Amino acid sequence: MKELTLRRLSNTSFKELYLKFLSGIDLSDSEIVRLLAIAVLFLNHSAADIKRLGYRIVLFYGNRSGRYDALYDVAINSGLMPVSAVINSDPENDRRLSDSFLSNYVDSYIDTFRQNGLVMTEQQSLLQDFVHKETDNSLVIVAPTSYGKSELIISTVRDNPHKKICILVPSKALLAQTKKRLVDADIDTVGRIVTHPEMYSDNKQCRIFVLTQERLTRLLSEHSELSFDIVFVDEAHNLLSGDRRNELLATSICVAGARNRSTSFKFLTPFICDELNLRVRYLKLGIKGFRIDEYVKSERFHLCDFREGHETGELQLYDHFVNSWISLETRYNNCYDLILGEALSKNIIYGNKPKNIESFAWSLAQRLPKVQCPIIDRACDELSDNFDSQYLIIDCLRRGVMYHHGSIADTVRLYLEDTFSKSKKLKYLVCSATLLEGVNLPIEKLFLIDHRKGANLLSPSQFKNLVGRVNRFSEVFSAKGSTALKRLESSIYLLGVDGYTRKGSDLEGYYQKTVNVSKEDQDSLKNVLLEGTDIDDSNSKKFEDAVERLENLQPGIVDDRECKYVTTEVGRLLLANGIGEIDVFDAEEEIENELSLFIKTHGQIQDSTTLMLALKQCFIDYFDESRGYSELSRLEEESARKFYAMMLDWQIKKYSVKQIIYQYIKHWDELSQNQRSTLVYVGKWGDTSYNESFNEHWVDMSTKSKKEKINLAIVRIKEEEDFFDYHIFRFVEVMNGVEAVDPDFYKTIKYGTTNDTKIKMIKDGFSRGLSDLILSKYPDRIRVDQDGEITIDPKLVAAMRSNEESDLIIFEAQMNLKFT
Repeated sequence: MKELTLRRLSNTSFKELYLKFLSGIDLSDSEIVRLLAIAVLFLNHSAADIKRLGYRIVLFYGNRSGRYDALYDVAINSGLMPVSAVINSDPENDRRLSDSFLSNYVDSYIDTFRQNGLVMTEQQSLLQDFVHKETDNSLVIVAPTSYGKSELIISTVRDNPHKKICILVPSKALLAQTKKRLVDADIDTVGRIVTHPEMYSDNKQCRIFVLTQERLTRLLSEHSELSFDIVFVDEAHNLLSGDRRNELLATSICVAGARNRSTSFKFLTPFICDELNLRVRYLKLGIKGFRIDEYVKSERFHLCDFREGHETGELQLYDHFVNSWISLETRYNNCYDLILGEALSKNIIYGNKPKNIESFAWSLAQRLPKVQCPIIDRACDELSDNFDSQYLIIDCLRRGVMYHHGSIADTVRLYLEDTFSKSKKLKYLVCSATLLEGVNLPIEKLFLIDHRKGANLLSPSQFKNLVGRVNRFSEVFSAKGSTALKRLESSIYLLGVDGYTRKGSDLEGYYQKTVNVSKEDQDSLKNVLLEGTDIDDSNSKKFEDAVERLENLQPGIVDDRECKYVTTEVGRLLLANGIGEIDVFDAEEEIENELSLFIKTHGQIQDSTTLMLALKQCFIDYFDESRGYSELSRLEEESARKFYAMMLDWQIKKYSVKQIIYQYIKHWDELSQNQRSTLVYVGKWGDTSYNESFNEHWVDMSTKSKKEKINLAIVRIKEEEDFFDYHIFRFVEVMNGVEAVDPDFYKTIKYGTTNDTKIKMIKDGFSRGLSDLILSKYPDRIRVDQDGEITIDPKLVAAMRSNEESDLIIFEAQMNLKFT
């Protein structure tokens, strides 16, 4: 007898019956009996995909009929205890067994999976036990979003009170969230959480570190004796990428492993095909894997194309099990009507470019009435006070729409996420790929107006990760009865929209390549520091450079080749700060000589203009063009250096964000007057090309209203601050390390102050604004011990509320304090 496969099923009469069921057509009693009998057959099959199809049929039948007896039995036997618990908690679903011995027995069995008031699945429970037993071993945990990876970190910190633990995260926003979770966990042995290299010194008793790869690399370089017992690598799939940030991630992991051969690494990821693909070169690591393969949610994938030449307005359903399309005989005039017609209480609209995200959010908002909500009103007041009353997001919020992308300030983004979660009137969130990493929001439906991330299509793994953010378990199972169970049918809508979706994109083909169950995913390895990445002519130079940098950061780690070593302090600092634009081994002596000559000529750097000139003459002039284009190359132009010097001076003068917005507009107006051109460079926010460039990175300011200029200024402030922090300041650290920068000037441009107490607060994660407020209005809430360490009274938040401080500043204080 031939093996039963999904492909074979597609050629049987089952397919017709199944598609009829999916389309919503009423089935006869005999057809229902036949379909459920087939589902039972599938559930007893050995192939995972066939089993999942059986579960899908039973789940959809239960939600359609309101009869959950079959789903209850399937969930119990499959270890899906939260599903059984929801059904069992509703007397309407199980009156027949409510007083029986069997029902009481099953209730008791489900209770064994309860933890902190929540019912876990069987594999969730096994995962926790596995991690607890394997504390000393390195692990790869592959678990979908909402399976409690954050709780694993917290429980490991709690259960290992004497171990030094580092949690590696990919972004500052995720760093703040992770720190907040640890603070709120209120674990006695945590102490001060180190989130920045300068918070740590060798004589401090710190045991918990939450860091990005850049910060960890600097920390390890500056403290040669520092090591860890446990290292968590969150969003570990990023290691597969070949960009310099993730090469640095692999480097920092390798150095941490070399410092302490007993260090256990915990790689956490929602997706990876082969756990062994995360093995890092020169880190001899035995890895044990744990993969969650439970199937709890079963998605419905919809498509509707409104693009010119495609526009039918017909809503289709794609079934990824039998690779077939169903017309749902529902038509919409445009994408906005579809979204408004299909939306539930909380909806995500995914876009790619931040400019498009804001444009779509406002277009959607204009179709909606204004809402009345004190939570939204308070958020709008905060944004108006801190930015400007003409900030576009305020207009969107007042109509129940929010947007979210990487050009929004980190604290504001976190504040808005909190607002979205709390307000029932906020129904729509238009967002970018920032949602892919660590953002946990209540989402019931997902609409995509673009299926790209940057220049490339969302990979199957990225798409599934995005889909996994819809109807997280914590949201699903906090609901009751059929409401919770219907959320297990997550609805995804891929839309073709002119101006947002690429014209030639094959949307049907994208679904078939991305979610078709019969397609086998593969990891794409591009990081040269991973064992599984092939090294050939195309990446051999990159590989040699990465290996030599690794050996210099931790001498003795590379044992299979001769390596070059830096001979100067400048060379060491260039490597420690992850500077990859320069061939350090060839250029270090010349750069050191250039810096010495610069100091002799100009003295220690004490102003922004001289700093920018030093950056150009001592570093940018030594960039290796074969390493690819660097955005820092724009500082070869004097006009660009003048701009960043001016931006630094605004910070030194302690201008508020609102003041800086108007300084930007004034600067643009002056450029137009002085250069007799109204074209201004605004990067990815542009709509016009200039000279021979194909990129639309400019705007004609003469065509922009005051409101448009204000909103351009807001996003450019964040982007230019990031550019300074992530790109320019690495070189400032090198210059400061060889005493080329005046100490007070260095403190001023880095912290905005020379006050040591305020600097310590900023190092602990407080913003400049919050630090100023606490020092000026709440000095009695600060305690400085004999070692100069600062402790802040957790009752500070209550005092700030009592004094009716800014809601945004109170939110930031809550992010940093366990408040009472």
